[in-house]
Amino acid sequence: MQLRPITSPSERTYYLLVMSSALIFLVLPFVTTFNELLTAFLIKIRLYVLIEDFVVPFEARVVAGLTSSIFGVQASVTSKSILLQQGGRNMVAYISWNCIGWQSLILFAFTCLTGLRGEYTTISRVKSILIGIQGTILLNVGRILIIIMVAMFWGYLPSLIIHDYAGTLLLLIWLVGFWHFSYRYILEPLPETGIESGSN
Repeated sequence: MQLRPITSPSERTYYLLVMSSALIFLVLPFVTTFNELLTAFLIKIRLYVLIEDFVVPFEARVVAGLTSSIFGVQASVTSKSILLQQGGRNMVAYISWNCIGWQSLILFAFTCLTGLRGEYTTISRVKSILIGIQGTILLNVGRILIIIMVAMFWGYLPSLIIHDYAGTLLLLIWLVGFWHFSYRYILEPLPETGIESGSN
């Protein structure tokens, strides 16, 4: 087996992100503690009220629409919960402000501090950030949808395992995949500027 040295700045940054993500997964209990500290901070400054009043109802409507259109499960929405009905099964899924995935946006912002290092054009940096934010939001909507559907058809315990552990794993896979995609297709290096000396 022959090892190839890592020479490209994007390769070095990408492998740094992979190693960082693996380290985060290994210290998952500490990440959970970090999330709890963030939660306590948001409660203290009462920022959670904005999430609870504006983000949660919107996300509940999106998830309810997806359960109906994709899985054919009848869903009705209140401000913070979804009532599901399918084949004699009834379930109420309560969406907490702390479970919609805002922590993953903060983790994505941290990866941007590393991932956007290097000489890239401003427009490609902006594109990368916007695509990353949109993808992270869609990932959280999908995560909530999966948790609710698992709880509906397989019970509380499997959905709890997915809620507590699989969500973090999905996030790490998404971040690694996103940065790989960004380096290959989105981020554009700055053009090299050289001054050629002319002959007199």
